Amino acid sequence: MATGTHARVTAMERIGIVGAGLSGLVTAKTFLEEGFGVTVFETEDEVGGVWARSRRYPGLATQNPRDTYAFSDFPMPASYPDWPGGEQVQAYLAAYADRFGVTPHVRLRTRVTRAEPRTDARAGWRVTAAAADGREEAHDVDWLVVCNGVFSEPFIPDLPGRAEFEAAGGRVLHTTQLHDAAEVTGKRVAVVGYAKSAADVACAAVETAREVTLVFRRALWKMPKYFFGRVHLKYVLATRFSEALFRWRHPEGVERVLHSAGKPLVWLLWRGIERTLRRSFALDAHGLTPEAPIDRMVGCTLSLASGGFFDHVRSGRLRVQRGEPARFADGAIELGDGTRVEADVVVFGTGFQQGAAFLPEWVAERVRGEDGNFRLYRSILPPDVPRLAFIGYNSSLYSQLTSEIGARWLVEHARGRFEIPSQAEMRRRIEERLAWLKAERPDSVMNGICVIPFNFHHINELLRDLGARTWRSRNRLHEYMMPVDPSLYAGLRAELQDRRLRRATPREPGVARPTSVG
Repeated sequence: MATGTHARVTAMERIGIVGAGLSGLVTAKTFLEEGFGVTVFETEDEVGGVWARSRRYPGLATQNPRDTYAFSDFPMPASYPDWPGGEQVQAYLAAYADRFGVTPHVRLRTRVTRAEPRTDARAGWRVTAAAADGREEAHDVDWLVVCNGVFSEPFIPDLPGRAEFEAAGGRVLHTTQLHDAAEVTGKRVAVVGYAKSAADVACAAVETAREVTLVFRRALWKMPKYFFGRVHLKYVLATRFSEALFRWRHPEGVERVLHSAGKPLVWLLWRGIERTLRRSFALDAHGLTPEAPIDRMVGCTLSLASGGFFDHVRSGRLRVQRGEPARFADGAIELGDGTRVEADVVVFGTGFQQGAAFLPEWVAERVRGEDGNFRLYRSILPPDVPRLAFIGYNSSLYSQLTSEIGARWLVEHARGRFEIPSQAEMRRRIEERLAWLKAERPDSVMNGICVIPFNFHHINELLRDLGARTWRSRNRLHEYMMPVDPSLYAGLRAELQDRRLRRATPREPGVARPTSVG
């Protein structure tokens, strides 16, 4: 039986889900197949979250190859390129929703305006949602699952002089608001940021704009699609072995050896990768070599090198300027050291704010600490708020898979099928994890929602809670050395069903227990 304030409700029936991106869709699918009633609230006019048409910028594509960026039971079409574009990912997610009967449960153009815990005997939440015409409607649910994602609220810094800049004809945008490179034809464009979205937009703007300058505060390591022109990125970063090259807080087995006797070899490997990147991308010549070593920076700031990015820098078509924007000026953006970057259009690739403005202030305070970091057990449950959960707040290299297993963990918990620690113990474990991240991997903190580079460790924690197998195939060596294969997790539900069946069925001498198929 589940313990603490998250104990199972005897007659739980309805689940309210905020967001119809990949996390919301897989959460809906998982609860539906367990017999729950589900309503998904989505602000946009189509499913897909960050991949929806209203948020796609020129050049948007996955950072993962298609075979690692998929749900376990629904591979991406073989006709897709290795790195699918934004429109293709949205089509894939829409097809997933159709295939598993989620689409009829999604309310598009519907924004959750507030959600408050119910005080009657049934408990749960009252969710108020507004349709496109402004009409509001209340929904009573037993669980509220927030799946609005870590890329839900575009962030543009509040710099002085913006009103005057725009009044004089300048434009200020977030990368998600630029949908066509034709919008900057003949313009002077300044793109602020260094992550993939900023680099993607800068590369797209180069093709149409008069001039493009990328303004960045610090350089980050960018990974090529292929090392040495032939070794696919997924063999370098998307394996259990590659994850073991990062020191985990509780090393075991091969990890313990790699970070003790094998430590010099691990150090040499990372320095070799750095030298390869510095030489291939001419980082030193253009002042783009990151200050921190790559093994310390691989986290949610890691990105794939945008197509043509370093070629454009080498050719001079894309200018790079290190500095921090301080204010808007007449026809320019001015940096902290006084440098002026001439611009008619300023596009900010400065990331996103995570949050749920519809939650009461007292709830938000319990979900996030004073330092702004989310306090979520297993990146899912806030210990002190009953029947509230977050799926997709575990940003990883395999977002579909981590959200899918997180959703399975949540539905099994909602059914009371495994125990969770006490509230005090959950809080202790959360603080222990955050303290370790802040000390050892500050670039992986990301408001407490980043699990990179420890993607498999996160998945395995969830599987162990469920009593499921962490190794998903008979060939452990192959599974350890080869890139992640989401299809290996497709049988998780059947495995858990079989486990329950075996426990419930008395075994008579000489009679084998029944085994579920799947």
